[in-house]
Amino acid sequence: MQWSVKFLFLLVSISYVLSVPVPDAPVSTRIVNGSPVNITEVPYQATIRKKVLSGWAHMCGAVVVSIRGILTAAHCADSYVSQPSNIRVSVGTSSRLTGGKTYDISVIYVHEGFSLATLENDIALLGTAKAIEFSQFVAPIAIASEHFVLPPGTGAIVSGFGTTSYEGSSSEVLMAAKVSIVSQATCLRAYLRIATISSGMVCAGASNPARDACQGDSGGPLVVGSNLVGIVSWGEGCADTKYPGVYTRVSAYNSWITQRLQRL
Repeated sequence: MQWSVKFLFLLVSISYVLSVPVPDAPVSTRIVNGSPVNITEVPYQATIRKKVLSGWAHMCGAVVVSIRGILTAAHCADSYVSQPSNIRVSVGTSSRLTGGKTYDISVIYVHEGFSLATLENDIALLGTAKAIEFSQFVAPIAIASEHFVLPPGTGAIVSGFGTTSYEGSSSEVLMAAKVSIVSQATCLRAYLRIATISSGMVCAGASNPARDACQGDSGGPLVVGSNLVGIVSWGEGCADTKYPGVYTRVSAYNSWITQRLQRL
């Protein structure tokens, strides 16, 4: 059984380093069984690109939460804390590699308790060097409050530029899928022999057809109504109905996020 952490940035094949920006590796993550979506429907969606030999390659998803604040998964940003200039964020586009506007990153805050082994506290805040220009294509989303309740069965939207199947090909356009929140008890049972589901995680999935985030969607948004409730983190495969997708539970980190935003 393979435990698939939804890294967009795991590998960037040299054969893909052709132009600026450079496409990401075949193992990058995308939404499975979703539908193309216009950025105006999810204007908070962002994409993180990393510097490679001949340009920039898609690495992870991200979320606009303030005029300079971008949330993502810690496993996407942890390697760049000392060199934030090696990544940048693009917003306002429905295309993975073109359009929109790109901002340099000046600072990265990775949660102090982040563990790559367990993916607990898988959250990071990026600060852009300049203020983000908001429009119908770019807008921040509210972060879930500390006491935000997510009953099992609650409908949610996950979006991103990841692969459309496990170890499949990447999507060139922004995709979104409707999923439902899975109870903590159900998720705990599903992953009992694989990993620990902590209180800082929330699970979601869907069936008929199975829908999920996948490699390359890491760091992207899980949204309920007008609130960011989750950040794509990890899972067993992609869209496997036996294993829900696992997200960082944003409400559990409301105070941490608020404190870091005040530093930008």
